[in-house]
Amino acid sequence: MRAFTTAFCANVKAMAPFHGVVIAYTAAVLLIAASQGALVAASYQQYLANFGPLYFIGLPLVTTITHVLLWCLRSDRPGLRTMVSALPTLSGNIASAVVTLAMLILFMGSFTTFKTLMPVLMDGFPHDRAQADIDAWLHGGMDPGPALLQALDYPFLLNILQWNYMVGWMALAFIPAFFIATRKDASAIRLRYFLTFASVWVVLGSLLACLFLSAGPVFYADVTGDATRFGGQMQVLLERIGPTHRPYLWQSYVNGTIGIGTGISAFPSVHVGVAAMNAFLLWDINRKAGTIGFIYLGIVALSSVLFGWHYAIDGYVSIVVVGLLHVGLKRLFANRLPMPAAAAITSPNPATP
Repeated sequence: MRAFTTAFCANVKAMAPFHGVVIAYTAAVLLIAASQGALVAASYQQYLANFGPLYFIGLPLVTTITHVLLWCLRSDRPGLRTMVSALPTLSGNIASAVVTLAMLILFMGSFTTFKTLMPVLMDGFPHDRAQADIDAWLHGGMDPGPALLQALDYPFLLNILQWNYMVGWMALAFIPAFFIATRKDASAIRLRYFLTFASVWVVLGSLLACLFLSAGPVFYADVTGDATRFGGQMQVLLERIGPTHRPYLWQSYVNGTIGIGTGISAFPSVHVGVAAMNAFLLWDINRKAGTIGFIYLGIVALSSVLFGWHYAIDGYVSIVVVGLLHVGLKRLFANRLPMPAAAAITSPNPATP
């Protein structure tokens, strides 16, 4: 029992800064929601219903089966007594990982709750025209989205990129968190990863998004009344890949409902921001993996504009801001919580684009 308590308390204490950020952010979101008369639990329930089975059943089951198979293949298998003696410490590590993943689910519920409130706080989406004009000015007087679609108008390619943007990105954004939370002997990189994760979502998806709230090209006609500027791009995409998530997001906004991924905001791009976060972290661990991460970042940034979810400047700003966050947290950890070389080498990649 003492070994369990020691391991559990040590890991929870090591992750205390992340837990503190989540609690403070959630408290702020709930206060804002209460002030708007919109105190609901829908987003928390849905994230628990969807992420709970993934983090607490599916991935643990896959990991356990993998470890058992690898153990059976080992010629130097540890004896039963050794395994039993290590069980309390292992249980403490697992219990602390459950706490970390539960805090991540709480964080995502708070993020979505605030995202759905942003149009209420900002009285709609006031910045689309300005951002679209800046985007066109930076790209020689033309909107980059329609131009990209004209150059890449191949249904097979569009469907691959669309699948990656909607499904592949989700897997690379959230599955690595499980393996980092459950990784032993990597407390410094674990804390750094989760603090970076939270910082990216809060700074990009909450603070900057609320201050410069826009809906993006896909909703440009709805929020500005101008159906011609991006109408051709949206019509071609509708014919090539279908309506995707557009009706779901718009109806959720109109009806004031909350669910997984609801809420509309374009500037800056969290999609690009998370891909940038993974690329920077991968670069610190392994240069080849980092190169792949940056290639993937380019694919995500291109896709965000191609499919009309974002203006190109949304991705540009995200990369710069995430780069600054990465450098700042890296220096903080270098000064206060240096990452052991062994942990950096043996830790799993934050993502494998």
